Amino acid sequence: MKHILVFFFFMGLAASSPAQPIITFDKTTHDFGKVNEMDGEAIHDFTFRNDGTSPLIIKNVTTTCGCTTPEWTKQPVAPGKSGLIKVSYDVKGRPGAIDKTITVLSNGKPEAAYLRITGEVVGADRAPAEAYRFPMGSLRLSEKHIAFDRVWPYEKPVLTVTAYNPGPDAVKISFVDLPPHIKVEVAPSVIEKDGRASIRITFDAARKNDWGFVSDRFSMVLNDDGSKTYPLLVTATVREDFSRWTAEQLRNAPVAAMESTVVDAGRIKQGEKKEYRIKVTNKGKSKLLLRKVESPSRMVTVSAPEGIAPGASAELILKYDTEGQKGMQNKAVSIITNDPVNEQITLRLKADIE
Repeated sequence: MKHILVFFFFMGLAASSPAQPIITFDKTTHDFGKVNEMDGEAIHDFTFRNDGTSPLIIKNVTTTCGCTTPEWTKQPVAPGKSGLIKVSYDVKGRPGAIDKTITVLSNGKPEAAYLRITGEVVGADRAPAEAYRFPMGSLRLSEKHIAFDRVWPYEKPVLTVTAYNPGPDAVKISFVDLPPHIKVEVAPSVIEKDGRASIRITFDAARKNDWGFVSDRFSMVLNDDGSKTYPLLVTATVREDFSRWTAEQLRNAPVAAMESTVVDAGRIKQGEKKEYRIKVTNKGKSKLLLRKVESPSRMVTVSAPEGIAPGASAELILKYDTEGQKGMQNKAVSIITNDPVNEQITLRLKADIE
């Protein structure tokens, strides 16, 4: 009788346990090894399985740059069944190291899973004029836009640009207008005829203290002649590393719920200034941080609270100046949050200016 009662006790526990999908990957990192730039693409299929007790749905798959393209199983994956995340990396014109992160968001446990691809792209053998495409005074550079793609806030990643001196005189390199979070080292600092130098750029994300897409400029000076400088652009996308969050943090994470992600302003007369309010609710269990709210359009300004308590709501206030605008308009507002599922939200303002 005692054994029967114990059996029904555990049966009752099992029956009361909520059904939940669990996403499990065969592996979360793939090393392509050495890939020839002329191959065009490096492709790998990450296989996952639903080890839970209810259907698994992949909500979204995001990557750290446009060079990495994901495809995934769109249909619900039944318990015990498998699905696929196909990752393609465009190697053309990208010689050097591969190190990219892919974020998989689902209704399963964990809600956010992280995949990584690594490797090395072996560059095609090119003539110097083609390999070093950007003339900078008497030098040529392999790049003038240093794109760090995704950067975690605790990282200090390094990228290298090569400078080439086609002749006939030696050239000394130095740099001015460096932001405090960017460090530049060049070796050698003097490039002889037909010589090359490595310019190492380090991006200190913690010192930058910003979120989302960020950009900075500094300038190169040749032979200490400050009368003419050559600008270089550094960009990065600083994102929260939710893989470091504990299971308890994820369970108690904030949840950003927008009243709407589209503001349809209808027809507006040119020159009018309009104001729109959009409610944001925190449906999670910890404080929701609106880390960055901005629009690339100078015609749109946004004011927003820095944080929203659990269960509370607040308003984003959009101000739209239609001066000089006409016809159909589509303006974007980017919102960066600490919600693991809705880290970046895009709000769109549509209007027909007459």
